[in-house]
Amino acid sequence: MNTTRHNSFNQIHKGLRAQLYDTALKIQQTDMSQSEAALPVIEQIEEVLFLFESHAHGEDQYFNEPLEKTNPEVATLFEREHVEDHRLANVLGGLIASYKEASTIPERAEKGKHLFYAFNEFIAFNLYHMNKEEIELNAALWDRYTDSEIISIEQTLIQSIPPQKMMKYAKWMIRGINNKELIHWLEEARTFAPPPVFEMLISIAKTELSAERFKVISNALKYEVKAAL
Repeated sequence: MNTTRHNSFNQIHKGLRAQLYDTALKIQQTDMSQSEAALPVIEQIEEVLFLFESHAHGEDQYFNEPLEKTNPEVATLFEREHVEDHRLANVLGGLIASYKEASTIPERAEKGKHLFYAFNEFIAFNLYHMNKEEIELNAALWDRYTDSEIISIEQTLIQSIPPQKMMKYAKWMIRGINNKELIHWLEEARTFAPPPVFEMLISIAKTELSAERFKVISNALKYEVKAAL
């Protein structure tokens, strides 16, 4: 992959991967036969489905559909993959509904097992899918657009996301990206975004990061973030 060009998917995909990894581990550690213990995991799976569905819709609208005229093969490929992603999400949604209807410990254990396997399939598909987007879809975008044009499209997409939903994405991106990427993101937010947006990101970072890591980020930003708290 050409790492010298702008990769619009890097940050959001790292966030979504972090969410997948975290959710998968929680499923493995939860006794799904116990409905009270399983409830937080079920809610997190539902949030995964919500954020992935919204993310795919944004990619189709702002990246895939405009490519239909210049590179229909690539555009159609990823639009079809999003259809498959939606199918896998529907399977999970049906299994969640079935789990909630289970009334006995053995039923919940069995439904939980099927939910676990279905979520693994969802993970496997999306990890491969996101890799393909960062290689094949990016290559098509780089052939069609300059980096400035890609960044402009990316910003238009971001501005279309409601603030409450953006906070959910931001939490996982902050968890999933490295210090260099996070510092760059916060510096850009401080420069270009309204002050409340920057303050929101700082607040999320302070909550989600270890004290040691947050100190590294604060120092890199010359402690100005501390004044924003």
